Amino acid sequence: MKKTKLAKAVSIIATGAVISLSVVSAASARVMYNTGVFSSTDGWTGALDGNIVPWVGTVGGVRPFNYIGYQALNWAVEIDALGSTQEVSQANSISNYGFAADIDTANGAWGAWQVDPANASFTQGWAHSTDFGLFKSLVDTTVEVKVSKVNQADNINNFGITVFTGMDDNTGDGFGHHSPWNIGYISGVYESPAQVDNPFGTGGLTYLTHGDESTVSFQAEAGQVYSIYLGGNDVGGANVAGGFAYKAEISTVPVPAAAWLFGSALLGLLGVNRKRTLSI
Repeated sequence: MKKTKLAKAVSIIATGAVISLSVVSAASARVMYNTGVFSSTDGWTGALDGNIVPWVGTVGGVRPFNYIGYQALNWAVEIDALGSTQEVSQANSISNYGFAADIDTANGAWGAWQVDPANASFTQGWAHSTDFGLFKSLVDTTVEVKVSKVNQADNINNFGITVFTGMDDNTGDGFGHHSPWNIGYISGVYESPAQVDNPFGTGGLTYLTHGDESTVSFQAEAGQVYSIYLGGNDVGGANVAGGFAYKAEISTVPVPAAAWLFGSALLGLLGVNRKRTLSI
C-alpha cells in the first residue's frame, strides 16, 4: 500500500528530528579576534586599518567570513550546532589564544551621549566608541546576545546592541569613525534612529533588530553572516569616557526536549503502522 500524505509528512518531520539530533551531538564552535592593540581607550579598532591581520582563530590569520569591509572589526563568532554558547571577552581570548584582545567599549557609544546638557532626552552615540562583531550560524536558530561589564566597579550599567543582516562590503562612502548615530534616540518612545541601514557610511548592512538593555534576540538563517554593533548606553555618558571591558555571551537556542520526544513517538507510530500494513 502507498503511504498517505499524512504518513509522508509525519515521516519527513520525524526524519528531520533525527537529522537535527545528530547535528547537535557534533557541537563545536569558535570565537575569532582581531589582533590589533590600540592605545585609545574608547574601544575603536581604527578607521584606516580596521582589517588588521593576522586574526586569531581563523585559518592562516585571515579575516573571518571573507570580510572585505572598510569599517573596524573586533571579533567574530561561528556556531555550527544548536544549544551552544560562546563567550567574547578578553579573558576568552587569553584562555584560547594566549592573546589579550581589545574587547572594550565606552560609556556613550550607543545613543547615550547627551548632546545638549539642558535636554536629557536628546542623545547621540559615536562610532569610534563602538565595538563591532560578526556572527554566523550553520543551522537555523534563535540567537541571544547578552552583554555585561567585566569589572563591577566600572561606571557603566547597560549596553546597547544593534544587529544587521550582512556585513560591510566596502561599497559605501567609507567608514567614518567619528560618525554620530542614534541621534535623538529615546528608549520606548523614539527608537527610529536605531533602525537604519548602514549607519556609518558603509554598504551591505540591513537593519534587523536592536536592544538597549544589554540583551537582544533574533532569528538566524543558516550560513548568513550578521553584524553586531554594541556600546555603552548610559544616558549622560560622554562620547569618550574610558574603555570599559565587557563580556558578550552569544547563544543558540536548542529545540526543546519535548520536540525530540515527539519525533521519537512519531517514529514509533510509523513503525507500528508499517507492521500493520505488512500484515494485511
